[in-house]
Amino acid sequence: MSVKRSSVFLEVYALGQAVRQLLVAMLADGPLTPEEYAIYSVVFEAESITPTEMGRRLGLPKTTVMERLRLMEERAHVGHLPHPRDGRSYRVVLTAAGLVAHRRANQLFEQAHRAFLKEFAGNEGRAQARLVQLRVAVTMALARQRGAERRRSRKGTTAGGQRDKEGTGRDAGVQGVRDRA
Repeated sequence: MSVKRSSVFLEVYALGQAVRQLLVAMLADGPLTPEEYAIYSVVFEAESITPTEMGRRLGLPKTTVMERLRLMEERAHVGHLPHPRDGRSYRVVLTAAGLVAHRRANQLFEQAHRAFLKEFAGNEGRAQARLVQLRVAVTMALARQRGAERRRSRKGTTAGGQRDKEGTGRDAGVQGVRDRA
């Protein structure tokens, strides 16, 4: 198969869509969606984990993690343990019902994984290491960008380095469009 060279971001996006489609098809008869399976797996692998740690591991904002945890709680699939060092926080654990749901979804996930490995016929460990390397690079680039945005907002400059009329750093043209929306 001849593949035209393109952006690594495009390839990662397309890979993500293909993996999602495979998992949606393979987990269709299971108790969890692919997204839910990923969240349950993070809790399963850690045995107990804070919502903040879950967000970091999954690349999700804390609000999304909290919403997913609420749904898991409604199903009685997670419980809370007090955090050993932080009285304001807690650790999430899968309940017996959560473990059963994860185990069933995992059986279907493993079928998808075996189908992938049959077609891949490559070094999965090396590919996984490269994917982790890509994720770290993107995460670091995002953190650097967010840091630059915070520094600009403190200085009252726009992304282009120009001060707006009020000296707030907001791009007046973009702000005007937002105001009309």
